[in-house]
Amino acid sequence: MYSEVVNFKPAWSKYGVSANSADLLTHLEFGISAVKQRMIMNGYPGTVQACLDGMSVQDDMAVRWILTLLNDLLREDSSAFALFEEALKKKVDVFKPMMKVLETKRADTYSCDKAAWVLSGVMCNCPAFFGESAVTDFMKVASSTCTKQGNLDAVGNLLKAEKYRSLVWNHGDVAETVFNVYASTPSPIMYKSIFCLWLVSYDRSLIGDLKARRIVSHIKDLLTTSRVEKIVRINLTLLRNLLKFKEISEEIVESHVLEVVQSLEYEKWRCTELYDEIREMVTLISHEVLEFSNFDRYEKELSTGQLAWGFIHTSKFWAENVTKFEHNDFGAVKKLAACLHSSNAVTLAVACHDIGEFVGLHPLGKRKITELAIKDRVMELMGSTGDDMREVRREALLCCQKIMLNIGHQKDLAK
Repeated sequence: MYSEVVNFKPAWSKYGVSANSADLLTHLEFGISAVKQRMIMNGYPGTVQACLDGMSVQDDMAVRWILTLLNDLLREDSSAFALFEEALKKKVDVFKPMMKVLETKRADTYSCDKAAWVLSGVMCNCPAFFGESAVTDFMKVASSTCTKQGNLDAVGNLLKAEKYRSLVWNHGDVAETVFNVYASTPSPIMYKSIFCLWLVSYDRSLIGDLKARRIVSHIKDLLTTSRVEKIVRINLTLLRNLLKFKEISEEIVESHVLEVVQSLEYEKWRCTELYDEIREMVTLISHEVLEFSNFDRYEKELSTGQLAWGFIHTSKFWAENVTKFEHNDFGAVKKLAACLHSSNAVTLAVACHDIGEFVGLHPLGKRKITELAIKDRVMELMGSTGDDMREVRREALLCCQKIMLNIGHQKDLAK
């Protein structure tokens, strides 16, 4: 379609547009640089209005011609948006003609995608001229007339404007559309989706929503399955932004994203700079792993009385930190014992698991467990009922086995 549009020769004087508009439009052409095109438009005041007038002609190819020319111009030379800003200052209505294309050319997705990109780009670069109602009206129409690529392109443009970011993200099914990409999704759509997430990650107020939508798992899946360089790079850029937020960086550590990023270094990439970006991200995540796998964090979680599976409840963590449980007269072990009386099934399961680790790894583990009368409570949990307690019963059984094995081991040492 693109080559057909570029080779088309609009007969502007025959389309019914005003003589002035037709004259101005004849100065525009394909095959010249964006800078020269911008200079031509700048040298003929009223060219933006002429382009908007030209979109009302009945010849679909002529409409596509204008939209394609504006797309190419603005994509290649972002300073050309100043032409639209000047037109807006002179009260030129950019919004209605573009919206008319979207509303009347529904069957022509080529024109709709081009019109949506141009209008969203103008709104992003000139936000002072468009209110919230204009943004919501535009998104409502664009989502129903554009292709998925065209819709994501428009959303991405609007998300560039800090003024619109929260409004756009919370509008309709925008968030669902952005997240709705998989390994089989075409690369251009996948890239634009991640690009949108990267823009959203600059808004602190939206981080909670990104976390709730499991953005870390989403990135991990894409990094695991995609070997398209620009997709890997934009994912790494997104991760860099997300590491700034504690609640997300913790999840990045606990989801073992580090291992996935490390594996990328052994792939063959055309761009050598990508290897540097991968190594840098490995360093950044490794730093977070060290910070989040410390004993202070474990004690902080214990103080809440609510435990959840994660890195600080792994064998690796216990092997590195078991001696620290001696601090404050085994205060952490006492808090762990208190967690065995929680009403939360996950907390009970994690507590049983951790007590088993403590008994198996610490020389005084059995003695402390006996002093705190923990064994009896663990045995009670082994007999708990209900489907929601299945994990608790399993962890309690494993814990009890470790306690009994430890008893046998101590008897052997005494002989």
